[in-house]
Amino acid sequence: MLVFLLLAFAVATVPAASTPVRLENIRYYSYPEYTRVVLDLSSPIRIHEKKLKEIGRERLFFDLSPCVLASEYPPVKKNEIKIEAGNLKQIRIGNWNRNSIRVVFDFDKIGRYNRFYLTTPYRIVFDIYSRVEFLTRSQEAKGLPPPLPPLPGHPSMARQLGLGVHRIIIDPGHGGRDPGTINRQLKIEEKEVTLDVARRLAALLAEHSDLEVILTRSQDSTITLEERTAIANSSRGDLFVSIHANSAPRKSARGVETYFLNITTDPWAMSVAAQENAMSTKSISEMKSILDQILKSTNISESKVLAGFLQQEMVDNLERKYDRIIDLGVKKAPFYVLIGAQMPSSLIELSFLSQRHEAERMATPTYRHALAGGLYFGIIHFIESLGKNETFVPEPAS
Repeated sequence: MLVFLLLAFAVATVPAASTPVRLENIRYYSYPEYTRVVLDLSSPIRIHEKKLKEIGRERLFFDLSPCVLASEYPPVKKNEIKIEAGNLKQIRIGNWNRNSIRVVFDFDKIGRYNRFYLTTPYRIVFDIYSRVEFLTRSQEAKGLPPPLPPLPGHPSMARQLGLGVHRIIIDPGHGGRDPGTINRQLKIEEKEVTLDVARRLAALLAEHSDLEVILTRSQDSTITLEERTAIANSSRGDLFVSIHANSAPRKSARGVETYFLNITTDPWAMSVAAQENAMSTKSISEMKSILDQILKSTNISESKVLAGFLQQEMVDNLERKYDRIIDLGVKKAPFYVLIGAQMPSSLIELSFLSQRHEAERMATPTYRHALAGGLYFGIIHFIESLGKNETFVPEPAS
């Protein structure tokens, strides 16, 4: 069945030869040791990279075919894009033939990189690292090598060694031109709620002198899903927590739920992921191109543990002050904002803005602070659990 789905997706993502794909833009987020490059395309296309070694440099290149530059493609990027970040020096673009575009990455030396496809809109993402292996802030501080993937049924290396958490990345969902879910009757926007809760959480965590907190946005600004994960990776964070508010067509839907990254067949989880990914549920069901990226992650088990602590503590903290708190539990889903994150990561759906009573609560500072307090306790208890194997919940063998 899986092979069939993969083949079906591959067929679905090959454009008709008579209709060239348009390369609309090449975006990049560059940092000293990590760069994320995103190719924005009008429709799906598959690529196969090739590598060339020369004296003093290496190149990675691939052809987009059939493909042409879109009319709105930025003129300043038509020939080359200077980056000079880590070991990636520049990106060059040229016409291989009338209906083909060749993209060349110039390196001092090609290190480790990952590639995956995203849809709606279509894009190809490259995560490029100057180091062969990714080190979180705590791993680097302790002078330890990167942990190996855990054996089935065994705790992760981070849990075995009791590695600490020093740098926490908090991601307030949406922002700027993207308001997220809106309760028009109460005039409440998701982007404002998530930023306020994130700030409150950051202030609580700042009371610990050994913890450093980084917000992906500290104001009402537009940040792409790709950039949020890039900030977490470039900062070499030890944890990544993305904060959102929920909505549903059924106005009675209410509750708190937490997610970690994985493939799911649950219709509700798929619909939530589709909403946060700004795409259709059908596209979510076709996301087989990122299957390997998700299943190869060494952080799935730890992300599940983190999600469990966040969910439990958020519900418990709310129940101390409020009635009718619905615990929707921990679930898995393919959220774009979590794809490529090199540390344990979770996505929180605080409550439902589409449900009047929960929306009214989210409009109050008291409820927002209770949400932030629950997330705070969840993070602290996750940190305290490292080295205590009894809190480890292994992923079922596939």
